[in-house]
Amino acid sequence: MNKKVNEKDNKKILYFFVGCIILSLIIIGATFAYFVASTSNGNVVNGGTYTTNFSLAVEKVTSIDMAYGLVPMKNIEAPHAAEQMCHDDNGNAGCQIYKITITTDSNEPFFVDGYLVLNNITGLETRFTRVYPKKVVNSETENEDNIFETKFSKESFDSTEFIETEYIKDGQLNNNLQQVENMNQDDNSNCLLASNIEIGGDNKSVIVYAMIWVYDNGQNQDILQGMQLAYTGTAVFNTAQGNEIKATFD
Repeated sequence: MNKKVNEKDNKKILYFFVGCIILSLIIIGATFAYFVASTSNGNVVNGGTYTTNFSLAVEKVTSIDMAYGLVPMKNIEAPHAAEQMCHDDNGNAGCQIYKITITTDSNEPFFVDGYLVLNNITGLETRFTRVYPKKVVNSETENEDNIFETKFSKESFDSTEFIETEYIKDGQLNNNLQQVENMNQDDNSNCLLASNIEIGGDNKSVIVYAMIWVYDNGQNQDILQGMQLAYTGTAVFNTAQGNEIKATFD
């Protein structure tokens, strides 16, 4: 009788340990599980995983007056627009600059790729490029001003070696699924913002800046007159392991 009781107890103990192992595997597997969340806090939009182990926030940097909407511009004007904080020569809005912050609490470094997917209103095209913060001394006030710069110049367009599509993207999906998920460099090169960003370990936060503008295609674009919301966008970042996170913005 005691032998049978012991056998039942041993089975219960065995099942308990097996259950614990399975539960542990589920929890470990969910650390970077695909999950999307978007919450708005002023100009900041946050996306994160359940564990907040890998998250991002998108914040509009430029505060330019949008009373007349965005003025379309050519790609060659992008370097000047970045330096002017998106003000054109008449003081109108020529673009918008966004600050994208990726954070993690992982003690182990890992790599992520970043994409921007843009949805435009009918009849308009948009473009984006990665921009970089720069401090310059204002000759009038002698104070330091914050501006942005591109990795190409106006003169770059005159060079036969300059590959424009490596720096300027249209943010349009070109895969058959047309879904903002499982992004990769081969199928979504039109949306690639930054690649192989190392994060984690001693570097728990990385900031990437993107500038977006309405493309001047040489056609009548009066539809934009007075329109503040020309596009909506989605920032997508994924790891080398295929885990993904995203946040929407406008």
